[in-house]
Amino acid sequence: MPNSLDEYLTTRHEPQNINSKHRGSLKLQDRIAVMITAAVGSMYTVYFLSVFVLGWMLWQAKAQNPIDPFPFVFMIFISNILQLLLLPLIMVGQNIQNRHARMRAEEEYVTTKTIHQDIEKMLITLHDSRK
Repeated sequence: MPNSLDEYLTTRHEPQNINSKHRGSLKLQDRIAVMITAAVGSMYTVYFLSVFVLGWMLWQAKAQNPIDPFPFVFMIFISNILQLLLLPLIMVGQNIQNRHARMRAEEEYVTTKTIHQDIEKMLITLHDSRK
């Protein structure tokens, strides 16, 4: 443990902005994966896909010469292709988001530990000054 207050203040942990640090570490492909993961994981995507599927089914049910009659095999094929493309991409995006969460947790731990040490040092100093 440092002897003087000035020495202690220069060696103690200084909190960092993990959001900026994480954003700076992302490559272009990482940013694209996070952006697509955020978009696909939103309720707007659920609404859009629900409207699309229901619209497709109504359109094909009412059409004179449907291109994809019941049981809508072409629509199911397209949705399977979409799932095959998006599932690995979402997993990559979640891994990147998980890395950010781990960085944040580590920074919070170190900062909390430093605060605890500072408080402990203040209590010891206060106790010693009362003697």
